[in-house]
Amino acid sequence: MDLQVRSEVRGGWTVVAVSGELDADTVPVLSDLLEETPNRQVVVDLSGVPFMDTTGLSLMLDWHRRLDGAGGQFRMASLQTSVYKLFRLTELVEVMHIHESVEDATS
Repeated sequence: MDLQVRSEVRGGWTVVAVSGELDADTVPVLSDLLEETPNRQVVVDLSGVPFMDTTGLSLMLDWHRRLDGAGGQFRMASLQTSVYKLFRLTELVEVMHIHESVEDATS
């Protein structure tokens, strides 16, 4: 399954909408888009991601560390149950900024 990504600016936040499976084959698509984003306040909308492997998890953790360490903010929103379970099993729910919706993440 191909990964589709698009971004838009909402109230000072870059919101990146992701659709498709996020795995070793597709992570570079999202990684490239994040690299091109000049904004240091980013929300990744994962509502369209039914599956994420540890490669996707690593990308999310890397961007969390990069932006939060540089005075920015990295948030994720609208995780499907299977993706949320991955963060819970790896005990990253307490570390990452996970929100119910994009609106919650940007407020």
